[in-house]
Amino acid sequence: MGLFSGAKTVDADLVTYGYLSLARLQQARGRGADARATLEEFVNLTNQRDFFPLLIKRGEAARARLALMQGDLPAAVSWAEASGLGAYDEATYPREEEYLTLVRVLIAQGRLDSVGSYLDDALGLLDRLFETAEAGGRIGSIIEILALRALALQARHESSETLATLERSLVLAEPEGFVRVFVDEGAPMEALLWELFKARRRGPREAHQHLLLGYVRFLRAAFESPHASTDPPTPRGYYTRGQDQPLLDPLTAREREVLKLLAEGLSNPEMAARLFIATSTVKGYVHIIFRKLEVDSRTKAVARARELGFVSEQ
Repeated sequence: MGLFSGAKTVDADLVTYGYLSLARLQQARGRGADARATLEEFVNLTNQRDFFPLLIKRGEAARARLALMQGDLPAAVSWAEASGLGAYDEATYPREEEYLTLVRVLIAQGRLDSVGSYLDDALGLLDRLFETAEAGGRIGSIIEILALRALALQARHESSETLATLERSLVLAEPEGFVRVFVDEGAPMEALLWELFKARRRGPREAHQHLLLGYVRFLRAAFESPHASTDPPTPRGYYTRGQDQPLLDPLTAREREVLKLLAEGLSNPEMAARLFIATSTVKGYVHIIFRKLEVDSRTKAVARARELGFVSEQ
């Protein structure tokens, strides 16, 4: 039975999003055959319901990207040749997903043929996509474009620029906890993250570098168990700035709020008044915070919170 079977008048954009998201989820969980079947069903549905051409093209690009993820480069190249897209197009936002898929195809071809212009074409196209995304303030697109640019530079063996570009992507991605945008790129990205980790660990260990290293470790762990879930929760709080170690039981948003007030030196009644909750509730939050941070006093909790980067230094 289809994803939207029985729904006679469902918005085509919603249907498209549903099928493409389901296929991505299935692939992430190691169910490649199911992902292919889902996209095949989507293509059949678009033909039956006469979808808007751009939505049909999104589905075709999704099939090409899935082919790349499953190691079928010839199928992806066939899509690229039939798509009508070119590396020198203006690459407008409505077709950004398609152009990013084209970039992935070009990078894959460039890995096999370093003499050709595939990688130059990919980098040129990424430059134009970046300008458009930056002008539109689309952070998610910028993160993905920079990640792909790092992969293209990696294929050209430009180590220093590769790591700098990947780091720019990670710095933007870390606050929002992006995971699949990196993990879905497979072994080349995993290797690149490891190279960045080794290079930055040897360098100065300032606060932002500690946080970056923790995020990279978090992402590398996702590669080790890629089928456990799709995007895990935001990784802030799953690792420390000082030790790059995960926090086994992450703090909730409310617990972080209480922790910040605690760091300001407020008493339990003062925090209760500030948060409009009972003093007994505040005591419960403080107890939970102590347990999660593995401390037994307010002073130690504040020190630990500063180490983790939950509260700023004073």
